[in-house]
Formats: sequence, structure tokens, C-alpha cells
Amino acid sequence: MIIEKITGNKNVAKVLKVLMPSIPEEHGSNKTRAFVYIAYAYILLPFLIFAIGWFGKRYWVPIVPVLLFCFWKAGRETPALWIPELNRDNIVKILFIILMVFIWVYFSGIGKMVFQNQDHGVRNSVFEILVQQDWPIYNYDVIIENFKEGTTGTSLIYYIGFWIPAAVFGKIFGIDAGYGFQAFWAILGIVLIYYFICARKERLLVWPLAIMIFFSGLDIIGQYFRGVDLFTLSNDTHLEWWGEPYQYSSMTTQLFWVFNQSIPAWLCTILAFIQKNNKSLVFILACCMLPSTFPFVGLLVLAVYWAFSRKYDLSSGSSRKERAILYAKEFFSDTFTLQNIVGGGIIGIFSFLYLNANVSGNRVMQETLYGPSFDNHLIKYLLFILLEVGIYFVVLYKYNKEKSMYYVLLICLLIIPPIKIGAGGDFCMRASIPALFMLMIMVIDALDKAKKSRDLAVVISLSIILCIGAVTPFHEIVRTFKNTVNSLNSEEQVYLPSIDNHTILNSPNFSGAIDDSFFFKYIAR
Repeated sequence: MIIEKITGNKNVAKVLKVLMPSIPEEHGSNKTRAFVYIAYAYILLPFLIFAIGWFGKRYWVPIVPVLLFCFWKAGRETPALWIPELNRDNIVKILFIILMVFIWVYFSGIGKMVFQNQDHGVRNSVFEILVQQDWPIYNYDVIIENFKEGTTGTSLIYYIGFWIPAAVFGKIFGIDAGYGFQAFWAILGIVLIYYFICARKERLLVWPLAIMIFFSGLDIIGQYFRGVDLFTLSNDTHLEWWGEPYQYSSMTTQLFWVFNQSIPAWLCTILAFIQKNNKSLVFILACCMLPSTFPFVGLLVLAVYWAFSRKYDLSSGSSRKERAILYAKEFFSDTFTLQNIVGGGIIGIFSFLYLNANVSGNRVMQETLYGPSFDNHLIKYLLFILLEVGIYFVVLYKYNKEKSMYYVLLICLLIIPPIKIGAGGDFCMRASIPALFMLMIMVIDALDKAKKSRDLAVVISLSIILCIGAVTPFHEIVRTFKNTVNSLNSEEQVYLPSIDNHTILNSPNFSGAIDDSFFFKYIAR
């Protein structure tokens, strides 16, 4: 064995085998757990830092080592995955993929290097509050009309997970370095996500990255049905609100507007999807809650499906009752693991107690504020479903009609749009992220299969749909490019100015009262 040859000692080799499970057992092996561990570290690190920064010592001191052990268990019990051989061709592909991801993230506005879309103003402010203020963050200059009578203090209560590692970096090296780390953290997350997409196929592919960047619904056709003259439409128009109150965001729109939610949600979704068992499923799901609260709800539905669709060996049961008992035993041992119950329980409960104090997350959208355009309407709903996802499901039916996952995704994407939670259409746009990501994976799989079998009908159909959908992300990228160049030519600031801290800490969408919060009364230091 390779480890034994290196150490020259069987006992040492056994110890190293346990501590470093990513080391391949045999020469020529092309499987590893290294990227699995990196992915688990990526989704867990924000909560670990959050615990140390926000909790009292009596909580975080015992919690951190327990979660680190759960991290090790989760990595250990996830099967090793394929990695590409580092030959010349693959190295060129890897460098090209990383370059494309870098460009994609660069144009998203993460890191304040180029033009930023409107939502970045708030996100810049949240990040700067995390860098500049002591943790936990308290505000006693309360705008009382924004909160219930008697409120004496508020805190930043928001899905802050993505920013926490960069905020630590910013506290140490300065705010500009922190913004740079945000960009690095985004690139790392997307590279990990793309690695898992390739690892599923055990091939290093480049073309799925183009689908990831340009995957979208047919928003340009929706704009046409809305009565917009496509010949006069600006090439940087934000296309996706054609179906208000509904919106399913393209992958690029998610990255360019809500990167803090989308990247962790994509990674948690693909990490949950590749699991061969339930041993770490709840742990992964819980890690999604702090950075991606609305996507967590969408991923919860998929996780429940994955958990109960596992196949177990029930051949020893001769009757239906015996097989049911065997299934229950197998399911229990497979699901009720230390990392799921203890690790997932700790992360999920403490994240919930923190987020529960957010004001806007506890009320249904105020429809009177937005007017009739935000009312549910059958015709708008049916057209929205058809153009955003329905056309994909029609073409994908041929290869997926016997797969239950196909119908679960369809049901999810049918149910989500009418639900309204929060101060805007947030639930529709964000709870849909995991299902849309999996729909994209299904498109990649179908294209791959159709290409191999020379199924030109499916290849051409999906290619046409993808090209029409690509107009949406193209507009997002063009908007960044045009506005960045215009700002540079006029010597103006390219990025959005931050909103003042006092406004953020008194906004019901980003803060909550601490007076009656269980988290801030008994857990926060």
C-alpha cells in the first residue's frame, strides 16, 4: 500500500489512513476526498466563525470542537470522488475554467471592482458593518416607527454567512482586502461547484460551464408578450421582471444580484445531490441556513426527497412487514448519524434562533405596498411557468420520464411562485434556487446523453432554448460592461456607494429587535 511504503510502518500507516482519508490507496488511483473536505470546510466555516463571534463562551467553546469532529465524520463518510489526471491537456482546461470563473465573478461586481447592480449597495453596507463593528452587532439608536413599541435595541439579523470569512480577513488586513477576499471566496465556491459537476461524469468538461453561465428561462419572449418592442429594447435591460409578481433568476442574475445566497446554495445543493447515503444530508442542509435562508427552504424539499428515495437491501425480508421493518432500521442507521443529529441540530437550531428575530422574515409580503401587479393571476402564472421552466421540462421528458427527480423538480417549481414571504418577491426568486440549479444539471445530463446517442432532436431543441434564454445573462453582463466603461470615461466611481449603517440597522429587512429575542437574551455575548 502506498501509505505503508512511504512510512515504512504498518501501524503508522493505519493512523495516517484514518487522519488523511483523501490519500489514494493504490498507485494510479484517480479518486480523492480532498475536494469533499474543502467543500465541507467552505459551508461550515461561516457558522464556526459566527459561533465564536456571536455566542457566549459557554456555548461556542464546546460547540466548535464538536462541529469539527462532525466535519471530519462527514468527509470520512462521503465516498471518494474522481479527479482528473494532471496531464498537459487537463491543466490547460483547468486554467481555462478558473479564468472563465474569475471573469464571471469579476463582472458580477463582487469585490467592488466594476459596476454593481442596485442590490450591491445594501450588500456593501452589510459587509462593511461586519468588518467595522464589534460582534455581535448592536444598535441602540432605534427608529421606533420601524419596530414595535418598546423596542430599545436592534441587531444585524440577515443571511450573513457568505461574508463572515471575508469580514474576518477585512478586520485583519483592512476593508479593501476584505472586498478582495470576497471575490476569492466566490471564485473558490464556484470552482468547487464546477468540480462536482465534472466529478459526477468522471470527465473534465468545459462546455457545461457555458451552460452554467448562460442558463436561464425565456425572459426575452416574456418581454414580447408583455408588449415590449424588442427592436427598441436596450441591450442592458434587466429582463426578468416581465412576469411580476413572479421571477425565476438565471444563474448569472443570481450571481450578479444575490451572490451571498446563490453560491452557498449551489454548493450545498450539489454536495447533497452527490451523496450516496443520508449520513451527512442534514448536516449539509443545516449549513445552508445561515448564508442562504430562502434557498434553504427549497433545498429542504429536495433533501427530504433524496433521503426517502435511497435504496436499501431488503432481500432478507420475506413479508411486507419484515421489509418495512428492515427499511426502517436501514433508514435509521443511515440517517440518524452524529453529524446529522448533533452537528446538523446545533447549526440548524442556533441559525434559526438568530434569524427568527428578523422582522421581514416573519410576515407575508405587504401586497398593498406594491399594488395589483403583485397579485397572483392564473394567466400570468401559466405563461411564467411555460417560459421559465415548462419548455425545458417538455424537452427533458424523453430522458427523464421514469425518474422521480424530474417530477419532484416540476412540482417544486410549480408550487413556489404563488407563495409570498418577506417584503418583496423574495421567496419565489430565492427558494427556487436549488430546484433551478438541479434543472440546469438535468439539462447538462440530457445534452451529454443526446450527444453520445446522436439524438439531434434533443440536442437542437435544447440548444435553441438555451440560446434564447442566454439573452438574459447576456444583458446582465453587458450592463456591467457598459456602465463600468461609462463610469471610467467620466472618471466616476464604478461601484455603488454603501448605505449608512444607521439605515441598515433600522431596516426591518436587515435587522430585528433584540429585546424579546431568545438568541440575544440567552446566547449572544
